[in-house]
Amino acid sequence: MKRGFTLIELLVVVVVMVTLMSIVFRISSIGSDSDKYNRTIVRMQRLENCLSGYYAAFGSYPPVKLHGTRDIYMKVGVHGIQTDDRNESIWSWNPDQFVEGRYQQAEYEAWRQVESACRAQPVACRFPFPPGYRDKIRRLSESAKEKASSNDDNYKEYWQNETTKAKFEAGFDDGGAESGSGRFSSCKDKVDWRDIQLFQYGVMSYLLPRYLVMMNGSEDFFKEGEFAQWYQNNEKPCDPFTGDRYDNWKRVRDYAISRQNNDLARVANIPSQAVCARWMPNLENACKCWHAYKLFGVDISAYDGSQTLSVTANMDIFSPGSSSDSSVNDQYILDCVTMQDGWYHDFFYYSPEPYQTYAIWSAGKNGRTFPPWISRKSLKSDVNRCVQVWVADDIIHMSN
Repeated sequence: MKRGFTLIELLVVVVVMVTLMSIVFRISSIGSDSDKYNRTIVRMQRLENCLSGYYAAFGSYPPVKLHGTRDIYMKVGVHGIQTDDRNESIWSWNPDQFVEGRYQQAEYEAWRQVESACRAQPVACRFPFPPGYRDKIRRLSESAKEKASSNDDNYKEYWQNETTKAKFEAGFDDGGAESGSGRFSSCKDKVDWRDIQLFQYGVMSYLLPRYLVMMNGSEDFFKEGEFAQWYQNNEKPCDPFTGDRYDNWKRVRDYAISRQNNDLARVANIPSQAVCARWMPNLENACKCWHAYKLFGVDISAYDGSQTLSVTANMDIFSPGSSSDSSVNDQYILDCVTMQDGWYHDFFYYSPEPYQTYAIWSAGKNGRTFPPWISRKSLKSDVNRCVQVWVADDIIHMSN
């Protein structure tokens, strides 16, 4: 008479298999986080090497101007841009309960304010897309607004968050000279990033050959008197061979575009380009870019260049390079070059005037952090409990 397995024996086998599977999944998860952690450290070290090279060449660390304020209590609008109003009641969420389904919205709104202050000195440089992208961007803008106003069940889950829905309803503008109907179009002769959003001079705009990377945009952005951002943030150029001052940046742009496939011409075009070439190898395959950039023979893009413009639930269409839970930072959709950690969050940068010191750090897996210029000792105990949740997985900043 053949004997089969008893119920107890089957249960023992099932329990053993479940235990082994849980161990395997846990190990694979640890390995994945370990890879992201190591990638973060490597990129942070590369960024530090570039900053050291910049200091050796110019005697300071990148003097990134404030794009907004470092005040964490300034309210932000629908696009994550700081307003003139204050909101000091941002710590109303319970760090012990929001992970269980409560307080998520309150925690998210608090982070939007703090993130905006932390990004006051951004790592990313952002600039207008080339003219060929404008028609596509406008079509995508209209598509976003149309989806936001539709009752299509395919998009219903996205509109449960009113903030997300408002972002889509607002659409966006490409910042082109001829887009006179765009929001803030009457202010485009001003320089304030919070109003205009045509250029954002972050750390990467100092570590990369700015004139070559940013000159992919329309020549209209380089006409003096029409768009002031370029002239406000750059001295007038000069002829690299004679030293004579050019009357406008458009001449440099035309020169750069006409010789953009010649590395020797790129170096000769602007003297500072040769300085950038010294630390460029540190950025090989390390930058998040919307386009494939090869500068001085170094491919800086960490991606395969297959990114396409599309309206997605994670709002990348509004903020290229952002992670799925990042707040939207752009009134206009802009081209972007940035450095991200292993979890695809931009690094954070802090350098007070006169730019003789700096700090760079990663917000870690949870994408949340807290600014180093605010002493944790000065915070109330309930605030510190919330902040501790945010910074628990931060990768300690490198500084000089």
